[in-house]
Amino acid sequence: MPKWGEGISVEALKSLGQGYLVAVGVVWVCCIIALVRGGDAWLGLAYLLIMLFPITGYTALKLLRPNAVGVGTVNWRHLLFGFQGAALAFWTYDVATTYYAINITGLATELNPLGWPMGILGAAAYYIPTVALSYVLLFRLKGNVALYAAVPYTLVTISMASMNLFAGAQNFQLFVDTALLASSVRFDLVALIAGLDVAAPLALRYLTLRPRGQLSFKPH
Repeated sequence: MPKWGEGISVEALKSLGQGYLVAVGVVWVCCIIALVRGGDAWLGLAYLLIMLFPITGYTALKLLRPNAVGVGTVNWRHLLFGFQGAALAFWTYDVATTYYAINITGLATELNPLGWPMGILGAAAYYIPTVALSYVLLFRLKGNVALYAAVPYTLVTISMASMNLFAGAQNFQLFVDTALLASSVRFDLVALIAGLDVAAPLALRYLTLRPRGQLSFKPH
């Protein structure tokens, strides 16, 4: 059985992070659509360009190192643990939009009996043990029984996280209805973000292809 601190924990954290980032990307796209359709289209454009920043950097790395990451078979343990990362992303989305709706706009109230921001602790009391138990089932316990037990456990977690996602979407609607990008900074901000989108892959290309200095020894 692997011990804490060995490579398996690093791989598990990688799966958790990948699930988190994928969920953030999905939510971000939905936010862009909501802003373009019903809010400030300039904000939607800015959100789109911000999303392109990591995408262009990742694409540049893939083009420069096409064989760096291979495509293998699906590892169900890592895939299921990635859904825990997605659940954390939905919870983060709910917390961030709740802060905007309550603290910034003042147009919403916290329905959780603990109130705001203590309601965050109530959710943390669920998600932190959930991630820990999921890790135990998927990576600390061997055999198919633990893997099969993790499937319904993950479904319950996603069901709980979907409520955070729904609440976050309701809160974000306040952002769509109230947030506007000042006309004086619209063009400059969009141009700046677009410039970063172009500069990121160029910088990565320069850093990746730059020849490394070699030490030379001259005889005395």
